Amino acid sequence: MALSHILKYKIVDIAVVLMFFATVIDLGGGLGIKYASYTFALFVILLKRRFPFNKSLISFGILFIICPILSFIWGICNNAELNSAIIQITPFIPAFFLLLLLDKNNINIALYVFNNSLLIIAILTIVIYLLLIVNPSLIELISGFMINHNMGFFGNKDIEGSYFPNVYFKSVLFLNFAFIIFYSKKQYYKSLIIFVGILLSFSKSATIGAIICWIFLEINIFHRKNNHLYIKPQKMKLIMIILSCSIFLIVSYWHELDVFYNYFVNALTGKSATTIVRIKHFESVIQLFSDNPRFIITGQGLGTRFYTSGFGRLADNIEIDHINTIRKFGFIWSTFFYYIIIWEILILQKSKLKQYKTLCIAFFSTFILVGTNPLLISPLFLMLMVLVYKIIHYNIQKNDFSLYYNI
Repeated sequence: MALSHILKYKIVDIAVVLMFFATVIDLGGGLGIKYASYTFALFVILLKRRFPFNKSLISFGILFIICPILSFIWGICNNAELNSAIIQITPFIPAFFLLLLLDKNNINIALYVFNNSLLIIAILTIVIYLLLIVNPSLIELISGFMINHNMGFFGNKDIEGSYFPNVYFKSVLFLNFAFIIFYSKKQYYKSLIIFVGILLSFSKSATIGAIICWIFLEINIFHRKNNHLYIKPQKMKLIMIILSCSIFLIVSYWHELDVFYNYFVNALTGKSATTIVRIKHFESVIQLFSDNPRFIITGQGLGTRFYTSGFGRLADNIEIDHINTIRKFGFIWSTFFYYIIIWEILILQKSKLKQYKTLCIAFFSTFILVGTNPLLISPLFLMLMVLVYKIIHYNIQKNDFSLYYNI
């Protein structure tokens, strides 16, 4: 194989690695490394030149390029804000770049980088949280830098009248994906770091999702021998670590436990402020469809705003993104979009290999979680969607969409 051919493949791998790392770390784009990685990816695509013209390229081309452009134009016709419309169409660009760059040689590298970049986010969450606990005077300096660079939400968080450091990176809802993958691979220390990062972010949906997924994975925690149930030896160490951490937290924060208890109970029972706001968002979207029936089919368009009683004002992004996606793009595009995601989930679930069933749980939980915030149509989730498709294509089936009709 010619040296130039080898270097071309290596550059493709580097582009894929940089895209995943930069998007996880800089999801808001404030640091600039996300856009730098996309620029490099475009350069590599132009260098590579040749790409297989197949059904997947056509399908994703329609889904990620043609339809969003039409929705962009339709949004402008419906008095959309140009800047907002541009922001909402850009997540499809890196996802389509990734479709062109991912192949059987780099999909595992991409998955590895994605998970370990999320591990870095969890470590940063823990380190920053501890810094703010030890030295509260740093809160303005750190939160100022993070907020100015659109890294997430930082500062003080009011939980049932008590204040705690707020360390919430934009990619925190993707931590569950890495938590599930690391845990299934018996990389328990990494999964524990991820879980602590989720807890310290105070994301109710991410925390509850991680606990549910852990319980689901631990259904087989026992094994039967001589008609007696025993805990699997390899699970005992993790259980002891979790118990030790739980005891430490209970002893250290005994007086604050009622605060956390009320915080999560209100979330589960639908009494929390954010849950009530989401319900009002949903009612407002239904009212919009009732007043404008054509929006059910065509969508309102990218960059458009509508009145939501959840905020008491006009808004474009709301924290029920599964529904807001239908509002923006319409029922036809959303059906195609959700169909591909459900197809991916079902194909992974049908696999006899544990690694793909685990990937199914991780991807499905992430799909649910990102819809609780305006992250469903984000570059990171769309890139993950493409990555899962490529894993299915190269590792589970050989022909594009050959299992479409076997679902």
